[in-house]
This record gives sequence, structure tokens and C-alpha cells, in this order.
Amino acid sequence: MSDDSIKIGAAAAVCNGQNQEGQNRGDTLAAASSDHPGGVDYDDSWENRWNDMRKYGPTGRHLRRIVTAMVRPLDYDSVLDVGCGQGSLLASLMPLKPEARYAGVDFAAKAIAVARRRAPNAEFGLLDIAAGHLDRRHDLVICTDVVEHIEDDVTALRNLAAMTGRYLLVSTLQGRMRDFERTVGHHRNYAHGELQAKIRSVGLEIERVVEWGFPFFSPLYRSVLGAASGQGTEGQYGPGRRFLAESLYHLFRLNSWSKGDYIYVLARRPGS
Repeated sequence: MSDDSIKIGAAAAVCNGQNQEGQNRGDTLAAASSDHPGGVDYDDSWENRWNDMRKYGPTGRHLRRIVTAMVRPLDYDSVLDVGCGQGSLLASLMPLKPEARYAGVDFAAKAIAVARRRAPNAEFGLLDIAAGHLDRRHDLVICTDVVEHIEDDVTALRNLAAMTGRYLLVSTLQGRMRDFERTVGHHRNYAHGELQAKIRSVGLEIERVVEWGFPFFSPLYRSVLGAASGQGTEGQYGPGRRFLAESLYHLFRLNSWSKGDYIYVLARRPGS
């Protein structure tokens, strides 16, 4: 990775000021984020719906806890977070190996703007993982809560594999899909074993699988969200919602790591 940019196929995502053709950061971000896959405006969603949910919500916090536990024993010098959102996961991983190189890419320009403030020592740029991949491999590639949003998920996984030097960690949802999840851009929940099979199909070997969430996240919490059409988790979190989220976070610590709808798959490039 150069000091000036993360290259995305033939185009350049802005990381530190200008792209290869000298456009300013704002022009490039606006141009790259004009489409809304799945009918969801991801820029608006990160600005007005998902930022506090990811930061304070119990599932977002447990995602960071589980990913940290899974990557802690791995040997890596570079990390790429694909679909990095507002950068909370990347920022939480940086203390594990401060000397490593960190980068994040996302489809949403406004998420990238927040991520730059949250993790100023990392590099950030724009990438549609359904359409292409970076030119360089990274020791550890992480992609959380993304592939369920992509219609052609196998192409996305193939692009992730192309950027993987050693390890790929993917998290998503499996089991029964709730109606409200379609309103946030989900194309699917995975069947048991489906994600592992698709990751193998792009040439990677499965190292570890965590199926997290039983019983308090899944089925209980997911069923409550389904009955409420997903209301109550988005938008800004005031003191009351933060207290509730904190309480749920501690309750969710009792969830199983071997049974549940939140699946984390760690894969490895053969021979790496």
C-alpha cells in the first residue's frame, strides 16, 4: 500500500488527500458513492441511523469483542477492514498490534469521514467490494456485516480472497431472516454451512467458526426486533438508550459461542 492512496482496480480511493487524477477528496467521495445498493442510502444511514447503534449497541460491541478474541493469536503485519463503516472495529483492533499497518474501505463516503476521525493513524478509502478489489494483499482481511447486503456474494468473497495474504475473517447472520432486515439492505441470511462452503469455493481453507448468540441474541433479541420491525436500535442514543444497551451487552455475555445466528468464519490462504 502506498502512502498516498489505496488503489481500487483501475480507480483510486482517496486515503490521504488526492487520487491519481488529482481530484480533491470531496469530489472523489461524492462521485464514488452516488449509487445505493439494495435501495438503501448508506451515506444517510451511517450519518443518521447506524453510527450510535454500532458504537453503543450490544451486538456491535460484542462483534468487536469476538473479532478481537479471534485475531489476537494470529500473526499479521497489515490489516484491511472491508466495509469498515465508522471505524469502530478497526480502532478497537489497533492496540493489539500498534506497529501493524491498518486500512479500511467502505462504500459510504460519510462513514469513511467518521472513520478517519476515529482512527486517524489508519488509511481509508472507498471500495465497492461487489465490483472490485484492491491491488495489494493484506495479512489479515476482515469483513463484518457486509456480505448479507450484497446480491452476488460469491463475487464479493472472491474479491475478499484476492486481497487476503494470510487470513480472512467474515461475519454475518445465519438462520431465519426477519422482514425488517430487508429494510436495511439484507439480501439473505445464510443457511448453516453455506458461508463456509462459499469461502472454500473461492480457494480459502476454514480455520475456525464461531456461531454466537444463543439464547439472548438469537432467538430472543432477534425475535423482539422482528416484532418491532427493527425499531429502537437506530438513531441517536441518549442516556436512557445507552443504559439499556449497556444492560443488554452484559446479558449477551452469557450467550453461547457455539450456537447462534451470528456466524464468524476465519479462513486462511493455503500455504500462507
